[in-house]
Amino acid sequence: MTPRQARRDAMTVEIGYAVVTGTLLAAAVFCLLAVPLLLLDLARPVRRGLLVTASGAAGLAFAVRAVGVLWRFGDAYPQRRPDAGAHEGT
Repeated sequence: MTPRQARRDAMTVEIGYAVVTGTLLAAAVFCLLAVPLLLLDLARPVRRGLLVTASGAAGLAFAVRAVGVLWRFGDAYPQRRPDAGAHEGT
């Protein structure tokens, strides 16, 4: 396996990891914030507001987790430009 193929495979695995863990975190956040809907008898506008808030927080949690995982992966394997250093002496 070439280093380039190994890098692409590692990136594929990391993207899968970011998506799976982001989804699990989003589901946990949504469930945590939506529990009062099951336990309390709330008015319709309050229920809708709670659902919107839970959905927004879940989406934000997913995005933060996925970006964080991929950002750390990018820091661990910095991109090297093929022409880096070619023009340093000029």
